[in-house]
Amino acid sequence: MPLGQVPSRDFKDIGSHAGSVSRNITLECGGGNGGILDVWITVTDQTEPGNRSDQLSLTRTSTARGVALQLLNGAQLISYGPDSSGVGNPNQWQVGSTANGTLTITLTSRYVKTASTIKPGTANGLASFTLSYR
Repeated sequence: MPLGQVPSRDFKDIGSHAGSVSRNITLECGGGNGGILDVWITVTDQTEPGNRSDQLSLTRTSTARGVALQLLNGAQLISYGPDSSGVGNPNQWQVGSTANGTLTITLTSRYVKTASTIKPGTANGLASFTLSYR
């Protein structure tokens, strides 16, 4: 989800955010028994898999400092969890319910200021998602 360049002056205090882009993840669900199932998702920070915060770590090759990335589903800030589909997985959340058919997840990415000074540069993050159907 490329955010492009965002001037450091667009950030105010630590915790403020700037820049955003939204994308859809469209799932084509099929092969089930035709019943309606709840769909749950866990998003995992692949740079720091133990991260349970709502800030996605920058990759080790990123050169920017003083910023992180955040993901939102609607207005809900997403926190990261372990790469597991298990029931009750930390920071797992319900996407919706579906039978065989299409399910769309809309995610928004944005930068968040994490330090008093921002060093410009590349700011890349890497996250994966794991789905669970119940």
